[in-house]
Amino acid sequence: MTSTIAPPQSESPPLPPNRDTDGIPRVLRPFVDFVARIQARLETKLLAGFLGISVLMLALGSVGLLVVNRMDSQVGRLATLQQQSDNASRMLYSITAQSHFRTMALLTGDPVWTDKIAVAKETFNALIEETESIAVGDHGDLFDELRAINARYADAGLRVESLQSANDVDGALQAHVQSEHEISHEIEDVLNSFIGDTRTLVTTEIADFAGDRRFLTVALALFSAMSLAGAVALGAIISWTVIRPVRKIDHALDTLANGDFTARIDVPNRDEFGKLSGNVNRASEQLETLYGRLETINRDLQARVDEQVALLEHTSQLRRYLSPQVAEAIVAGQRGFGESRRAELSVAFIDIRGFTALSEQSEPEEMIAGLNRFLSVMTDIVFRYEGTLDKYIGDALMIFFNDPLPQEDHAERAVRMALDMQRAMVELRQRLTQAAQMEIAAGVGISTGFVTVGNIGSPSRTDYTAIGNHVNLASRLADDAGPGEILITERTLALLPEGLVTVESAGHRNLKGVQRPIGLYRIVRGEDPTRYRPE
Repeated sequence: MTSTIAPPQSESPPLPPNRDTDGIPRVLRPFVDFVARIQARLETKLLAGFLGISVLMLALGSVGLLVVNRMDSQVGRLATLQQQSDNASRMLYSITAQSHFRTMALLTGDPVWTDKIAVAKETFNALIEETESIAVGDHGDLFDELRAINARYADAGLRVESLQSANDVDGALQAHVQSEHEISHEIEDVLNSFIGDTRTLVTTEIADFAGDRRFLTVALALFSAMSLAGAVALGAIISWTVIRPVRKIDHALDTLANGDFTARIDVPNRDEFGKLSGNVNRASEQLETLYGRLETINRDLQARVDEQVALLEHTSQLRRYLSPQVAEAIVAGQRGFGESRRAELSVAFIDIRGFTALSEQSEPEEMIAGLNRFLSVMTDIVFRYEGTLDKYIGDALMIFFNDPLPQEDHAERAVRMALDMQRAMVELRQRLTQAAQMEIAAGVGISTGFVTVGNIGSPSRTDYTAIGNHVNLASRLADDAGPGEILITERTLALLPEGLVTVESAGHRNLKGVQRPIGLYRIVRGEDPTRYRPE
């Protein structure tokens, strides 16, 4: 993959460098330039601007609060005056009612009217106390005078009641008219005067309220307009301090993207935008040189891509004969992988019995599907015990343990894997032999010893494998093992933990390719593989 990278051509010519594109209103330009030249961080300028606007808004709110408090005070005073007038009217009614109740009590003799007189007196006394506590204006000794007259009115009432109790109704009526009734008129005169004064105060207060309202409304409107204008101006100044360099930087970047590397930015800012403008200028100076180097970089990139593709192919190949854990460890950079060396390995061969006859009686598609099912199950078991799958040999598999990653329990892993495979064959046997009406089983041979392991082959084709006597011995054991049988060597047995398996001697056998008789053992019974977890 090769390509040539050239700078993009400008679709439209950039604006001349000296042309003013900031769009700042002329009246604000001196202030914007002044703020821009202040040597401070951008957030400090923004914070100062927001603080100034906040102060203006706070002042506006304070003035509004004062206006509201003033108007609220006047409204409260008017409400108090109204209540004061209402209380005086109620007292006037109470005095008049007492006089009428007395007349009815003397004429009818019904005690209910006497009770009403008592209630009216209590109401009058309570209204005097309430009205005095909220009284607005200078009323002198008005309330003391009312109390004094009311006391005389009460004494007159007691005399009338005394005459009534003595059954002197005529004398009581005469005392009521000459004394009690006359005193009630005195109280009424004082209350009427008080009501008149209160209404005069209400009229005056309303006039004052109207005048204050006009003044306060005008003052609040002017201060609000001034505060709003100041806040807008301050906000505009701060905003243009930010907008102007942003626009110029955007214009410069646009011209750079169109292939013009002569773009330069000139802003008065002494903050982050000033530094950013300088960085954009330096970047534009270097872009032309960098574009000249892109061709070389592209060639280097192609080489690295090829290298990565080869690495992916290598990884894919590793996953074919290594467990996922081992493959990942090697790809991660384990040193020494593939170098030929001597190592003690546990080598296992698994050879299926009856598959040749099955292939002769089955259709090719059925035979291939059955073989793939067998190999898939066996491969999963291999990877479960982190074995290295060397190769598939027709209907057989070659596996070894303890390379490329060291495994101190390599013999145990190999035996447990074989036991697990024989258990899996019980289910596979039913699936694979239903169509052919034949028994299918597997023989397993395991040998432990030193072999040569590493990349073996020609420069054009290399296999990662193991060779040596123990590889041949494991293969011969698998050939010699009966259906469902696992044969192991003395060295393998010696490395197994106690109690893992129960074995019986299979005698000493002369195997093909082996010069001396080999002592073999047949595994009779093994521990449940589900109890084992590889380290």
